[in-house]
Amino acid sequence: MKYLIILIFILLLFPGVNACKDIIATNDATAGDYNLLLKVRDPSRPGLQVVCMVNKGYEYDYHHPWSGKEMHFVTNHKYIGVATKGDVPPNIVKAGMALNDAGVAYGDADSPSYWINPSKNAWDDFDWIRYSCQNASDEEEAVDYLIDVVEMHAPGVAENLFVVGPERAYIIEADAYHYNVKEVNGIAVMSNYPKELWDKRFLKKIFISSSFDKTFEGDVRKGKVIRLGSLLGVRILNIGDGWISARQIPFGEKVMIKEGEGRRVGYFYVKLLNCYGRMARVSVCYEYYAWENEMMEKIRQKYGFITPQDMMNWSRLHSYDLNNLRGMCEGEEKAAMVFKIPTRNADIMGMGWFAPDQCASIFIPIHIASKDIASHYKSGEASELAKEILHAFGENASKNFKRIEEVFIKENEQMEKFVLGNEENASDIFTISDKEMQNQAYIMEEMYLRADDKEREAIINIWENDYLATLKNIKSVISSCGEETKKNLASLASSICKGRAEIAKKIKNDGEPLKEWEKGNDVASEENYEKSIDYFINAYE
Repeated sequence: MKYLIILIFILLLFPGVNACKDIIATNDATAGDYNLLLKVRDPSRPGLQVVCMVNKGYEYDYHHPWSGKEMHFVTNHKYIGVATKGDVPPNIVKAGMALNDAGVAYGDADSPSYWINPSKNAWDDFDWIRYSCQNASDEEEAVDYLIDVVEMHAPGVAENLFVVGPERAYIIEADAYHYNVKEVNGIAVMSNYPKELWDKRFLKKIFISSSFDKTFEGDVRKGKVIRLGSLLGVRILNIGDGWISARQIPFGEKVMIKEGEGRRVGYFYVKLLNCYGRMARVSVCYEYYAWENEMMEKIRQKYGFITPQDMMNWSRLHSYDLNNLRGMCEGEEKAAMVFKIPTRNADIMGMGWFAPDQCASIFIPIHIASKDIASHYKSGEASELAKEILHAFGENASKNFKRIEEVFIKENEQMEKFVLGNEENASDIFTISDKEMQNQAYIMEEMYLRADDKEREAIINIWENDYLATLKNIKSVISSCGEETKKNLASLASSICKGRAEIAKKIKNDGEPLKEWEKGNDVASEENYEKSIDYFINAYE
């Protein structure tokens, strides 16, 4: 008993982590000639989530992971990354997900371990990603640079690292002394737990399960204790008509489980398969093994047709969508990004869809070729707005944003086709198109938050099929809205029109749409919002 108490005390000191989640889809799993990486970030550095752009040639100093001596670094590849506000230039970039101009995307998920660099100069997961992202010219180099960090024994945290490029994808499980590299062909999903390095995570092996995937399935009676080759286990407290109660031992809360359902019981997932008299048939496994299987089942249903929008949808899954397992939507000040890396022209067409809170905001596009990002997404304003929406409407707010994202995705695909015929102007085109979509998302979220219920439904329903249909829907509803909403709808229409007009001027030297757009803005400035829409539609057409 004394020994058990000591072990439990050690368990209580087990290193904690935030639950990041990553999904990879490659090769024939996707709907097109591209690979995908979704990273849902529950940041270990709390705060508003922002997007940053770090250009090739950017220089900075950072300390050696053991001696603390300053080292000089030069950024060899431009990249875009998602970080906590303040963790961007001129400070050291601490991006938890990133995409560089070689078309290599990165994600991570902390994996608790004591195999770490214990010094005060240890590198964190963001340093690990940055070191590779700023240097790697392809997927293999990305993996090599990540392994270099292990061989320096630099990390102060163990990680699951995700690398996805135009041709290949990898999952690297690593700490300061061990690593395992596994290539992904098809699909994979993972969070904050070891698999290939399970044997190196002694506390998990001793306390939870002898292996990651060990499962018990069998008949039990009241009082039965189920263990997975470990010290902790699950006791069946009672068996009733169509239910059981169970708890983790030696300590844990009682959990009621209905027939056909599963519940988390401490570190375990217990599913009640059948009840018959004083007996019950149950399955028991590690909770994250159950979680991974549940996620994989959903992902497999779309195999061969996986799109960025599927990744967006999966990023918004709740616990009740996953049979009471951990949801993808948890807490606040989280973020998500779906990286889309085409098999060709990844240096131009590689991009990410970013949401400052995927459960309370709209995904917006950012291409690696873009020169800039809308200020709201760099400053933290978009993240703050998403937090307000989350507090006001809860984690299902984003269900009303799917119509907007569908239009964005369609218009973005059209713009990408246009760029393929105008590659020399790709940066200008994507900068204009991306920034206006980013502005449109922010305007919509502000309207959604401030509008009354009737107006809120109307402004969501204006989004239909494409930009032109949306503009015509704005014209149909604007007269029935309040003055503030009219003003915002005019701003939205102006932004939709502006992107197309500026590209026409830049690429085709056609200044007429821009002149018509300017007339619309002049009319809107006189608060004749309904009339301004006519000018915006004319300019767009």
